[in-house]
Amino acid sequence: MNLHAGSPEHSNTGDNDPRPTRSTGRRVLINTGALAGSSLWRIGLSFVLQLLIANRLGIEGLGQYATALAYLNVSQVLSELGLPQLLIRDLAQSPVQRRSLFWQSLLMQFAAGILIWLGIWALTSFSFFTETTRLVLIIVTASLPFFALSSICITLFQADERMEVVMGVEMLINGLILVGSVALLWMNATIIHLAFLLVLTQIISGLLYLILLKRGQILDIPQVEEAGNIAATPDSQFFTRNSILTLWQRSRPFYGLAIANVLLHRLDLLLLSAVAGELITGIYSAAYLVVRVFLILGQTYWQSLYPTLSRLRLQSVDGYHRLAEMAIRYGLLALLPASALICGLADPLLRLIFPEESYAASVPVLRLLIWAAPLFLLTTYCINLLLIERHPRLGMAVASVQILVTLAILPPLSRLWQAPGSGMAILSAVTVSSVWGLWLLRRQGIPAGLGRGLSILLGVTAGIGTGLYLLAENGPPQFWPIYGLGAVCLYFIILLRTGLLSTADLSIFRHAIIRS
Repeated sequence: MNLHAGSPEHSNTGDNDPRPTRSTGRRVLINTGALAGSSLWRIGLSFVLQLLIANRLGIEGLGQYATALAYLNVSQVLSELGLPQLLIRDLAQSPVQRRSLFWQSLLMQFAAGILIWLGIWALTSFSFFTETTRLVLIIVTASLPFFALSSICITLFQADERMEVVMGVEMLINGLILVGSVALLWMNATIIHLAFLLVLTQIISGLLYLILLKRGQILDIPQVEEAGNIAATPDSQFFTRNSILTLWQRSRPFYGLAIANVLLHRLDLLLLSAVAGELITGIYSAAYLVVRVFLILGQTYWQSLYPTLSRLRLQSVDGYHRLAEMAIRYGLLALLPASALICGLADPLLRLIFPEESYAASVPVLRLLIWAAPLFLLTTYCINLLLIERHPRLGMAVASVQILVTLAILPPLSRLWQAPGSGMAILSAVTVSSVWGLWLLRRQGIPAGLGRGLSILLGVTAGIGTGLYLLAENGPPQFWPIYGLGAVCLYFIILLRTGLLSTADLSIFRHAIIRS
């Protein structure tokens, strides 16, 4: 889910000059491609790495690693204090503040990283963590002070619209993590060694970003403009108490949105690690590993469309509504049948990914959890529309409902039905939040754009899922790839015959991006 986006105009030429349009369009395409490429690369490497860990260290090892990543991800967002979203907006509009805000933010995030690391140290003293998990959490969160450097550098590159630099560094670091992890696993390393590797790569990431920041001369603007005069800003003014407090007060609204965003993705694993133990967390994580691919793809999908939808809302309301309706329809056209396919073929699919018999317990979890992907796409769609329509509190309310429902029902259901109960809890929470989001859209008079062909799509999805399940359970098991391929072909034929899939819609996508 994208809770913040912006695309500032840097040109001061006239509207009749075609050059800024072409330049901005190319920059949008580069930034969108870099964002999508980085996400896909990260998804692929993370999937492969956790697959190796699952098959090398077992289901409990997977649970420990998934727990460590969940705590690390949440701790990183907490240590950022909401500053990236604020600074990207402000620095894009006023680049002369780069140097002062760099040092102020670095100091604040470094201090926050230290405090959160100490907090994790205290939290892990409770008995619901095993000694190994406790040690792993302390090690991985020791990277937070170094993450502060990477985070502020990434923020400056994004504010300067150089997302391809961020993509290059992230691809390199994620590649190093995969290669290093494979080498460690080949040498019979433990999860603790993998935790140390994450800290080492975070140090490398921070140093590399700092070198690129210096070479790009992004910080070489030690001046501010006052009353038409350019005056140097002394370094001592960067760390005044008032400047730090002012920056913190301005970042607090963004902080809440950032926390809600990360909890939507990580709250389930945080709770499971505390109430269910490593084995249940590992069973759940094996299913979540598949589902997470679709969740991140859906998130990237809306991140790419958010700036264009925001622009069209001001320039062409009709075009905005057409693109929004087409975007959610095509998102559901992709995720609903994919969910039906995975649900019906969950057993042979997981046996292919995880050959060990212990992972058979993840099959019912996957059959439940996969349906959270299209529902989460719908939830983030509602949140983005509410943000575009300038109702940020309502967007926050949609996210909060999912968090609160998860907090309320995941612990008891996981104790009652273990990993499948956790899947039921997450599916219920996403369902409630998506219905709540649609109701808020209707209450605000915002068209949801779900009318066209939705009943046909749901019917086709139910038929495909049921048919694949019956074939997988009763037919020859070795033919399951043929079942899946046949279902995909049948699905596309139905889409074309019913008019749910058309080339006219694709031209709207292309026109919107080119005009960006």
